[in-house]
Amino acid sequence: MTPLVLAVAVPGVAPLVADRARDLFSDDVLSARGESYPELVAGQYWATDAVLGELASSRVLDEVRQHTHAQLGTSGQQVTLESHRAGRIDLESITAVVEERHDPLGGTAFVADPQGSEETALVEFRLDSGAGAEIPALVPGDGAGARPYLSDGKIRFVEQGKPEHLVIRAKTEHCFCLWRVRIEYSYRGGKHTLVVPPAGQPAFATTAWGPHKVEYNMRIEGAQRYDCVAQPETCRFKPTS
Repeated sequence: MTPLVLAVAVPGVAPLVADRARDLFSDDVLSARGESYPELVAGQYWATDAVLGELASSRVLDEVRQHTHAQLGTSGQQVTLESHRAGRIDLESITAVVEERHDPLGGTAFVADPQGSEETALVEFRLDSGAGAEIPALVPGDGAGARPYLSDGKIRFVEQGKPEHLVIRAKTEHCFCLWRVRIEYSYRGGKHTLVVPPAGQPAFATTAWGPHKVEYNMRIEGAQRYDCVAQPETCRFKPTS
């Protein structure tokens, strides 16, 4: 008589076995991709260290981006997280690590006021806060009303098959800051760290408003170029709100 072999499916075992196999051959538990997301901020506010002499037009922004540049005052970034395991991955800490602080970019400013409302950020970094280089993530809010992100942030864990997008708003009033996002997470008891953008790639950049030498203003009545050294009264050196 041929023995009868019964295959019993135990809930949760197959995903666990698959995860264990992945753990043996790959450390890529969670991957992250960072990118600038200027559309988060209503309007276009940029600065560069270069002093540009082009005729005024919206195409000047392309020239601004050919030099050292950053969004003015507030910048938008996005970090996309993707799980490579069946088990849940818990986010333990999200911080901005400021690598460099310089004087604000003061060559050319590009100013185009908004035609609509800005999008909603999930995470806020106040790059001027704290004495050190590491800035905690906040849930966006006014003044002291902002709360630590992981206390009640919208995205606190990542699951397989569902990429999560951390939409970030970073602010500074004092520096041209180069910074990266550091994410600490746990998976099945193990602790891991991701840095976005990774080492070897350009850091995120945000610059404060301040004096600049030239301003291109995309006014409704037509684009204008202003000499802010000769006629400072024609230029905008701080945000309108």
